[in-house]
Amino acid sequence: MKLRFNKTSMIASVITVFLIISAAVIWTVQTGKKTVQIPFSSVEKTISQYNNETIKLNEYKDGKLLIETSDGKFESHVPPNSQMVDKLVENYNVQYSYEASSPYTPWILGALVIFIAAIGFYLAKSGKGGVGAANTMKQSVSKPSPLPSISLADVGGIQGEMKDEIMQTLSVLKDPQSAVKMGLNPPKGILLYGPPGTGKTLLAQAIAKELGATFFSASGSAFTEMFVGVGASRVRTLFQNARKHKPAVIFIDEVDALAGKRKQHGGEESEKTLTELLVQLDGGHSNDGILFIAATNRKDMLDDAFVRPGRIDFTFNVPLPDTKGRKEIIEIHTKNRILADDVRNSLEELAESTSGFSGADLHSLFETASRRAVNKGQSMITKEDLDYALDRTILGSATRALQDVNTKRRVAIHESGHALVAAVTKPGSVRKATIVPRGQALGYVAPIPKEMHLSTTTDMLDQTAMVLAGGVAERLYLGEHSIGVSGDVQQAKHIIEQMVDTGLLEDGFTLTFNKVDKERKMQELFQKALERAESIIKDHSEQFETLVDVLYKKETLEGTEVQDIVDLSKAG
Repeated sequence: MKLRFNKTSMIASVITVFLIISAAVIWTVQTGKKTVQIPFSSVEKTISQYNNETIKLNEYKDGKLLIETSDGKFESHVPPNSQMVDKLVENYNVQYSYEASSPYTPWILGALVIFIAAIGFYLAKSGKGGVGAANTMKQSVSKPSPLPSISLADVGGIQGEMKDEIMQTLSVLKDPQSAVKMGLNPPKGILLYGPPGTGKTLLAQAIAKELGATFFSASGSAFTEMFVGVGASRVRTLFQNARKHKPAVIFIDEVDALAGKRKQHGGEESEKTLTELLVQLDGGHSNDGILFIAATNRKDMLDDAFVRPGRIDFTFNVPLPDTKGRKEIIEIHTKNRILADDVRNSLEELAESTSGFSGADLHSLFETASRRAVNKGQSMITKEDLDYALDRTILGSATRALQDVNTKRRVAIHESGHALVAAVTKPGSVRKATIVPRGQALGYVAPIPKEMHLSTTTDMLDQTAMVLAGGVAERLYLGEHSIGVSGDVQQAKHIIEQMVDTGLLEDGFTLTFNKVDKERKMQELFQKALERAESIIKDHSEQFETLVDVLYKKETLEGTEVQDIVDLSKAG
């Protein structure tokens, strides 16, 4: 707040000085010798009165005529195409001059120069321009950060092979003399790449912690500036400071903004910055005791000269965690949280049902559940809180509940169709069915995804039938389907097209190479999926109607409740 106040005061002072200077200029001009306005017809008469002395006659581009005598100044205006001024110069003792600018121009320019100088002085002092700006920019990314408190034990989801390679790398860096005896040089650079939220930054911080090294951290975009040479200077200063604080770890996140592939013709400022980075990494500089770590989501965008061995010695893919990895991450995020017994007992199930979640997604999941528990005044996280967080993470925030009775029943029929076919074709595959609107969906059936599952023709046909079952149920019980099936149709089309492209057809391993045959086979599969969904709903009409009634009343059913309705009705 104080810094902001000082900057505001400085700006106000500059503006005040400019206003004072302008006022002084105006006052000086106005309080000088007063100018008497005379008509042009009286100009010669006025000059003739001072025939014995030299008179200054100044003519300006805009036709203004200024006469300076011993008694004062007279001002008039010359009519267009008038020859009177020439006659006055010939007949009288007149010192004539012609000026193309206003008489006040020097005063205005002087005030403007003073104002610009004041602004320049302010920018230089505040570090926003000139030399001050360059020095500030150079130092802005070269200051060491506090040593991270995160260790490798706090980073979950790291695959075994990658963890072993990281530990081997750390052992070489911790004991370089033993490595040298074996002819092994310490690595200079490590590249971490993978989807967002998989823990690349945490991993870099953990490596710095394990090494006990000074930690320098920056973003790739921090080196991209409009000022010529600033980016390269920042890189140079960063490495110079790191060499003064050995052992050191330099971490650059989103490095693709700095080390992107160079264009064919080159010459851009960003390429000069990249060149400086390449030189600092492997250009004759002594980088012993310095480990460079870069992270990116787009490895394909990096320049080949940057990723070559000697600059980047190890490249680690940090993928989305598998079931084992998600279990480790969940254990880390629940370590300091109070969980209800049923929640703690279902954590393994949670890890299996969150396929595709990154470490950041799982962190957000438990943060959302904790916030809900706090807002409700609870002392622990319950199953309801966790289910709410799952839905919130996957589908977005809940919207207003359905008020129209007909719409609510249609949505119940639609979602019951999905749930029934899923429960019949793959028992235990439904996590939840609800008709509470969330995000863009008026209702949804949340599946339990499988890890690395290889689908067969039957699996994909059942999946297509489940996707289309909502619209089929609407047609069977309401006479026609609604526009709500548009997303289902697109999803079914994608599955069927994948089946045809890979030859997953019921009549064997058959590939189609022309558009007409492809469309015909897609239409056949689409029709089979519709018939399968309709057959399952008709054969389980009692279960389906029970499911619709219960879902309509309760609005949300857990996967076990859906499966119990199907199984109990079938047993009865």
